[in-house]
Amino acid sequence: MFEIFKKSIFAGLGLAVVTKTKLESVLEKLVEEGKMSRTEAEKMGQELLESGEKQWTDFETRLQETVKGFLQNMDICKASDLKKLEKKVKALDMRLKALEEPKEKKADKK
Repeated sequence: MFEIFKKSIFAGLGLAVVTKTKLESVLEKLVEEGKMSRTEAEKMGQELLESGEKQWTDFETRLQETVKGFLQNMDICKASDLKKLEKKVKALDMRLKALEEPKEKKADKK
């Protein structure tokens, strides 16, 4: 499942690079044909790139929320929760050993 998300994100990044290159090419062609000034082309290109970046950021946010919801529904333990539990188990284990030591010493004295 995570592999699908990973491939989708990489495909999106590849698409973004291709789209930027294609956009620059189209704008350059419009300037060469005299249909647009260099300044207009640069302004339009910048606006389109900013719009694309915002859409990509929005997509990433929605994707993160979707994955987070998916994982919560699957009732999967987070690594941070597991580390907390490991610390508690170690602390309890040490306390248990400390409580058992006096009993062992008493048994050795008999």
